[in-house]
Amino acid sequence: MPASDPIAPPRVLPFAEHAARPSREPSAQDAALSLDQLAAERTETLPGPFHYQLKGVRFTLPALRGLPLDVWERVRGGTDPVASLRAVVGEQKTREMAAAGFTLCDLDVIVEDWERRSGVRS
Repeated sequence: MPASDPIAPPRVLPFAEHAARPSREPSAQDAALSLDQLAAERTETLPGPFHYQLKGVRFTLPALRGLPLDVWERVRGGTDPVASLRAVVGEQKTREMAAAGFTLCDLDVIVEDWERRSGVRS
């Protein structure tokens, strides 16, 4: 239908295009709703931290949903499980785990239990 057709539906802008348009004077409807308090309350209800011991090495993991986004990306999207572990427990603890003889199978066991206890996996 031509754009001049009186019964044609109005053109709807994608959100990104709409947001990029020059803005008018801000109004009360434009005020951002702060989610800080809600996010803080949600964080307080997360399970964890989780304490583990394997091959004589004690370590603690936070709730998965409480990880900072950059760490979450390394843990979930990374193809290097050791780099993912290092992002969570740190370099020194990762060296301690390697010296104790941790294997990829051990990392699988850790991650599976961590996901289950965090409520990410049943």
